[in-house]
Amino acid sequence: MAAYDLYGFKGASIFEAKSKIEERLKFSFEKRDSSYQGGLYYRFGENESECLTLKRNIDPFDGESVEQMFSDYPVLLYVDMTLRSEEIRSLLGTEFNLLRHELFD
Repeated sequence: MAAYDLYGFKGASIFEAKSKIEERLKFSFEKRDSSYQGGLYYRFGENESECLTLKRNIDPFDGESVEQMFSDYPVLLYVDMTLRSEEIRSLLGTEFNLLRHELFD
């Protein structure tokens, strides 16, 4: 069963979060830019398999939080289609708070 997890990071910058995630999960994000994603964001993985997206919690169109329920987190990490949810959670540590965990077949 694949999990879709959302983590929040209260650190000051997306660059700090990126560095910590790459170090702990042993991979390198690909830098991307998209107005839909709020400008600069980072991605690892493919659409058809496990994919991680790191972005700011700001909607580029209205300036509000993308995840309104979690507006106190300036940086978000989406972990989609993972089969190793618990492993990732453990590796990320306490600086990254699991905000949502959903399972799908």
